[in-house]
Amino acid sequence: MSGRSLPVVALIGRQNVGKSTLANRLVGRRQQVAHEAAGVTRDRVELEASWRNRSFLVVDTGGYRSRARGIEALVTQQADRAAESADVILLVVDARTGPLEEDEEIARRLRRAPAPVLVVANMVDTERDEPDAASFNRLGLGEPLPVSALHGRGSGELLDRIVQLLPEPGAAPAVVGEPRFALVGRPNVGKSSLFNRLVGEERSVVFEEAGTTRDAVDALVEWPTGPVRFVDTAGFRRPSRAWGVDYYSFLRTARAIERADVAVLVLDAADGFTGEDRRIAARVMEIGRALYVVANKWDLVAEPEETDRDLRERARLFGDPKVAHVSALTGAGVRRIPADLLDLYERWSMRASTAEVNRFLAEVQGAHPMGARYRYGTQVRSGPPMFVLFGGGPPGASEERFLERRFRERFSLRGVPIRLRFRGEGARPKR
Repeated sequence: MSGRSLPVVALIGRQNVGKSTLANRLVGRRQQVAHEAAGVTRDRVELEASWRNRSFLVVDTGGYRSRARGIEALVTQQADRAAESADVILLVVDARTGPLEEDEEIARRLRRAPAPVLVVANMVDTERDEPDAASFNRLGLGEPLPVSALHGRGSGELLDRIVQLLPEPGAAPAVVGEPRFALVGRPNVGKSSLFNRLVGEERSVVFEEAGTTRDAVDALVEWPTGPVRFVDTAGFRRPSRAWGVDYYSFLRTARAIERADVAVLVLDAADGFTGEDRRIAARVMEIGRALYVVANKWDLVAEPEETDRDLRERARLFGDPKVAHVSALTGAGVRRIPADLLDLYERWSMRASTAEVNRFLAEVQGAHPMGARYRYGTQVRSGPPMFVLFGGGPPGASEERFLERRFRERFSLRGVPIRLRFRGEGARPKR
């Protein structure tokens, strides 16, 4: 994801496929140099565009060349960097020539790109030329969009698709700095004791009276994999039950969840998964953070097997998170938590390639036909993962739960909230 204030749409392709002409068309004014000679654009050029009240940067790049040398190799490197930092990538190809070796080489590179990729078949100047675009299905990046950058044909549909794939307004970058883990839970379940075990030093007051911790206490910890940040929070209480200083503790806890990547829900194993624990878990998933459940005071549980079965069953409703059995007092089970948290963080911030999503979509629809048929899917953001499926409207509630469950299984997203968005065919924009 781009670190800029505006999302970035990068135009990638070999030389002389009309990238600069397309950039001018998307921006709505002739600002780039467009010429029939190959290789006119050398550097990345950024232009601001706007469509349907969304603003974004269009980044035009020089053309890829196989086995490039000298300045052409530098141009190719610039295009690579643009693709790496983009929020949406347009692979621009020439419909008149069909897929060439360089197009296929670029497609292989872009299958590993973190951002969604749209294949834009340029030079489709008339309706008779549209079948030429279909040959680019073989690139494995989804159905090509036929356009004529010179005449504006198909540009409205392309802009609609770009806006659909842009990150949501105000969405924070999925991965910023060190991983952040917030310890949340009801008062007096042992969060502070667990926090001190994980941090490795006494940073929070541990006392037998419920609600001792009033403020969030951050600790930046150096692990072998790099620095991580832990946030210990006051006991989570519903606003209707929180008065005075407890109310502000609740607000701080809610904010801690929002600024975390992974929320560690600490509960008292002897109490089970209480109604308050469920409300906290629901809040974590609603905000879009990964969830990890720690059943503390496990050494006090009388019937471990039955308790474990009940905890997992109740937690399954919240993304089927992992449930760890620990005793913060003795340290039992705590040693496994760091590796679990880092793994969960990686899965929360994962990026599946468009090719992977489309293979999965074809497989799941082939094995389980649904009411709506989706032709194309892509992941548009991470942290949490959001997937957009094109070709059909929203399915029924049971089918959407089925799809979410299959996404979770396929991409190893236990404990990770999944966002699914559905885009129908829609009417073709007027030209």
